[in-house]
Amino acid sequence: MLTECGQKLPVVVESFYMNSCSTEGYKPPENRAELELRYAAGERHFPNTDLSGESLVGIKLDDADFEKHSWFFDADFSGASLRGVSFRECNLKCVNFSAADLTGAILELAAIESIKTNGAKLEEVRVRGASFYGCELSENDELPSWEW
Repeated sequence: MLTECGQKLPVVVESFYMNSCSTEGYKPPENRAELELRYAAGERHFPNTDLSGESLVGIKLDDADFEKHSWFFDADFSGASLRGVSFRECNLKCVNFSAADLTGAILELAAIESIKTNGAKLEEVRVRGASFYGCELSENDELPSWEW
């Protein structure tokens, strides 16, 4: 069977892939409260989300997927738990990730500019193909060994 994304998949994964690919009737969360409510209900796929200027301090979004085209300008994720989160093909401009746990986060093909990562956990962060401009690190932080 061909999905609306144009891929032929085995029946076992058909249903999952259709749900993750389809955007018909989908409306992204518009604020922190809505995002937290939907995350608590088990939703993990949030494409096209725009939470610019939103305070997301201390939020827990482990394994959430903002892939594709989500926009986070001047968003504050300081102290957040973002383990395994996918920001693939997202815009991350002037985002504060200070003291956030980004272990295993995916930033591949993202537009990354002027982010703060002071005290953030950055183990196994993947940024292959991302455009990257400006990162503020504290004196003892090291830039992770990322694959380009």
